[in-house]
Amino acid sequence: MINKIKNIFSDKDLEEILTKGFYFLLFRIGGLFAGYLFMYLIAKNYGASVNGLVALSFTFLLCISILGRLGIDINIVRYYTLKKTSFDKSLFYKLLLLSFSLSTFLALCLYLFRDLFIYRIFNKPQLEPYLFWVVISIPFWSIILICGGLFRGQKKNIWYAFLENPGRFILSLLVFSILIIFLEDKTTPIISHFIGVFTLAIIAVVKVKKSLNTHKSTYGGKVLDFIKESYPMMISGTILVFLGWADTFILGIYESDKEIGVYTIALKIAALTSFSLHALNSILAPKIAKSYQKGDVNGYQKMIQFSTKLNFFITLIIIIVIVYFRKFILGVFGNEFLSGDTVLLVLCIGQFINSLSGSVGIILQMTGRQKVYQNIVLIALMLNIVLNFILTPRYGTMGAALATVFSISFWNITGAIYLKRKLKIISYFKIIK
Repeated sequence: MINKIKNIFSDKDLEEILTKGFYFLLFRIGGLFAGYLFMYLIAKNYGASVNGLVALSFTFLLCISILGRLGIDINIVRYYTLKKTSFDKSLFYKLLLLSFSLSTFLALCLYLFRDLFIYRIFNKPQLEPYLFWVVISIPFWSIILICGGLFRGQKKNIWYAFLENPGRFILSLLVFSILIIFLEDKTTPIISHFIGVFTLAIIAVVKVKKSLNTHKSTYGGKVLDFIKESYPMMISGTILVFLGWADTFILGIYESDKEIGVYTIALKIAALTSFSLHALNSILAPKIAKSYQKGDVNGYQKMIQFSTKLNFFITLIIIIVIVYFRKFILGVFGNEFLSGDTVLLVLCIGQFINSLSGSVGIILQMTGRQKVYQNIVLIALMLNIVLNFILTPRYGTMGAALATVFSISFWNITGAIYLKRKLKIISYFKIIK
């Protein structure tokens, strides 16, 4: 055991994955705490119904903004890693402007056709004021994640971690704690969220500008070439976001605001089991891209296996804690959330299966298998939608949970099998060597 620990710290890549991943993890825990505190305040002050409307609004934010980003935030990691010495900062600004413009256009289209979603699909007139504040947040959220992609490529993982998700909730929470004193309107949470996102976008752009001032622009990068390379990543990312939010979207059609609110809290708690994977992926992505380009098979295999094992044990511990204390955790948000007990258990089982598969998505994208990844998650999305429409009307939130667990497990397991058979990469956790 002692020798294994010494070997880890004698390998610079493994040491960086462990140390930076640990700091990323701690930082993300703080950010997640802010996110859950934000949801907790909504639940305590306004109940499960408002919590459900906010969650439903977030589906539009995440789904529309990923279309506006065009896969730029993912491809920039690989691009920067491979072309660090000749990174074209003018290209980055052009891409940022393009994404902001497209996101604004898509957000405007969403607002113009809002009646289709609010009245015909969901039949929830109470959703309209929430949708407005989400619509104007979309372009700024796109900016934030593209800036985060750059920091990820630069290995500035603390900034990447801050921008990816915790930042908006930390700032939203600060604004919410002030506005709630002066505003009694139920839209106060979503207004606070917009102010948080807008502020974070300004911070991200200022920080990126300082970071890129050290680069001499080569003016060699072409926007069209970059977008063509990013396109498969955008498709995969779009499908993945839809995959993650299809359950909430379809619940919005069949279930009440309250049921959506309860399900969302259960989903958020179950998501705690996956943040170690996100932490490790933030460091792993550029390293895999670099090692794979060099043909260093032993190097990236060792990093992948180390990350998978570390993630598995961390995830297992978190799942055990959540499952054992699930009623207490749900009760913190209010007694009406205790009905999500069984749903939370099912979602945790799904996360456990996913932890066995390893960093499938990142490995496929960083080894140039974007289209394969795209096809796998596309099939998973189709399964998710079909299962949700079959199970949700009959079993409500439990049906949505089962559909989500099955479809996400499908793409993780399928991806791991593809990596093993086609690239001889073992991404999954091996119980027996």
